[in-house]
Amino acid sequence: MIRAAIAEARAFESWQDYQAALKRAIAPLTDEQLQRRLIPGLRTPGEIAEHIVFGRALHLHRALGEGAAELTSLIRWEDADDPPHTAAEILNGLELTWRFIINCLMRGSPTEAVPEAEAPIVQTIWGLLDHDLPHAGELALLLGADGLPGVEI
Repeated sequence: MIRAAIAEARAFESWQDYQAALKRAIAPLTDEQLQRRLIPGLRTPGEIAEHIVFGRALHLHRALGEGAAELTSLIRWEDADDPPHTAAEILNGLELTWRFIINCLMRGSPTEAVPEAEAPIVQTIWGLLDHDLPHAGELALLLGADGLPGVEI
């Protein structure tokens, strides 16, 4: 296996581990825990988790266009009048966006060149990671400050 394929496989394996850790941290949270504002002016754990789902849906929708129409409802999660979501709804959003990541972005073999028409996919993958990880850190910090298990990879 060439180095690029090894690096891609390891990065994707780590991303899957992160997805699982994110779900483990959110799954047991009650509505009250999700909406508890520990620090005035900062997002609640639920708002951060919802924002992670929103960010994924937005990046994917921009990259895939109508191929990601199923994600449109998740983009509305950032609307001011959108009500808070339960842990189950957030988990469903994470799962749905993850299926798009796997099925639409991670297709093809690590050794084949990305077709020029699909070059924005590489940028989308980076954008997804760049958006997800800092917010997962925020979520872990808030959960830990509340005495709850965080996002542990």
